[in-house]
Amino acid sequence: MFNFKVVTPEKTYLEGEASMVVLPGIEGDLGILPDHSNIITSIRPGFVNIDSKDNHQFFVEEGFIKFSENELLVVAVGIVDKEEVNNDLLNEKIEQLLGQIEGADEKNKSKLQNKIDCLKLLLN
Repeated sequence: MFNFKVVTPEKTYLEGEASMVVLPGIEGDLGILPDHSNIITSIRPGFVNIDSKDNHQFFVEEGFIKFSENELLVVAVGIVDKEEVNNDLLNEKIEQLLGQIEGADEKNKSKLQNKIDCLKLLLN
C-alpha cells in the first residue's frame, strides 16, 4: 500500500491508501504500485482508477502526477465522477476545445488537438 492524494486548484478531492493506481499518462496508461520508481509526468484526458479499500474511478481533463517515497500526488484539472461522464459531457468538452483551437498558435493547436483526440476515444 502507498499513500495517495488527488487535488484540484480548488480543493483536495480524495486521499487515502491504495494498492494500485492507473492513470492516463501522456504516452499511454500508467500503473503505479507500491515502491514504484520516482516519477513526475503529465496526464491526458481520461479515467483514473484507484484500487483501495473503497475503489474510486473518475475522469480528469489534464494534470500531472508525482510519485516518490511511496506517496502519489495527482494534481488534476476538471475532475468528474465516472457516473457523471457521458457522451454529452465529452462532446461539450470537445466543443469547448474546438472553440479555443481557432485562435491558438501552432504549438497550442497541437496540444488542443491532442486533448480533442483523447476525448473522442472515450465516446461510446
